This record gives sequence, structure tokens and C-alpha cells, in this order.
Amino acid sequence: MIPALIPNTEKERLDALYHYEMLDTQAEPSFDQLPLLATYICKTPIALISLLDRDRQWFKSIIEPRLTQTARDITFCADCILQNVIKIS
Repeated sequence: MIPALIPNTEKERLDALYHYEMLDTQAEPSFDQLPLLATYICKTPIALISLLDRDRQWFKSIIEPRLTQTARDITFCADCILQNVIKIS
């Protein structure tokens, strides 16, 4: 797999991510509503809200509880950051 590119705005993006102190926080039911709706609308068994840290993709909410994070270099989230769009795959 080709490693994900790092955007020019990476420092600012990470600063904003760390400012909100969301990484590694407990599950919150209010965040689960969106992925649950996405599984229903898209008719998929998995949906999630992920936050892209420096080296990993961490899941704030996931409808597939066996996963909690993945390595950043295998995620398509970096592509979304570069394109500034929402992506549904």
C-alpha cells in the first residue's frame, strides 16, 4: 500500500485535534448516533467516527466494537484531509 500523504496544514490540524482533548476518551453515546445512522442509510455492518493522530487513526465511535484504532499509514483518512471532503467508502 502506498503511504498516505501528509497535508501542508498538518501542524495546524494536529494542534486543533489536541486542543479539543478528544483522543483516548471514553465512549459517549451522543457520538454513537451518527455511525449508527450511517450503517442504516448505507446498509453497511460498520461505520465510525475516527480522529487522525500523528501516527494512528483512533476511533471515537465505532459500530464494530472489536477495533479501537489502526495505523495511520493504512487509512484513507489522510486522503480525505488532503481533499477537504467527506468520504463514504
